[in-house]
Amino acid sequence: MGLFSVIEQTAAKQALRQEMRRRRKAMPPEEKTAGEQQLCRRFLESSYYRNCRQLFCFVALPQEPETRGILRQALTDGKIVAVPRCLPERRMAFHQLNREVPLEQQLLSGSFGVAEPQETLPVITPQPELAPLCLVPGLAFDRKGGRLGYGAGYYDRFLAAYPFLLKIGCALTPFLTDCVPTEPTDQRLDGIATESSLEVWNG
Repeated sequence: MGLFSVIEQTAAKQALRQEMRRRRKAMPPEEKTAGEQQLCRRFLESSYYRNCRQLFCFVALPQEPETRGILRQALTDGKIVAVPRCLPERRMAFHQLNREVPLEQQLLSGSFGVAEPQETLPVITPQPELAPLCLVPGLAFDRKGGRLGYGAGYYDRFLAAYPFLLKIGCALTPFLTDCVPTEPTDQRLDGIATESSLEVWNG
């Protein structure tokens, strides 16, 4: 990719980030709540959720689709559930939650104001024999696996290390777009979960 193309890609990503942040602010709270409840229900009813034994899932920021309902249900269902903690050098570790302890007691305010797991919880990695699935946050997604993150590359680094991991974006439909600008280091997703459908193209 030439210098001019890199500059163009960076500008396109920044413009899309601004547009998606504007959409987040403009979305009525009741519309967001209704949409994320439907998203949660569709995901939990899917065969992809039922078949996975390991679930790697983000803890949502207020502007993201709420995931705590998914986390609690997965623990109740006996899944191995892990949530991320940011590390130096823009890396992440996923810590396994304890189904015997209330969720909020296992979370602390961490990097960038994100709720993160306590350091004392065990670190786990995806295991192929456990049909691992990762729900991935982002600002925008397309139906070709493109994802626009927040720019730090935490998820791209983590996902690149586990090519067998089923990677599903998590978003409400206003945050789907025709084409997300991507670079070689951007990891393509295998599917997208929204309030209206769960689509998987790979896996």
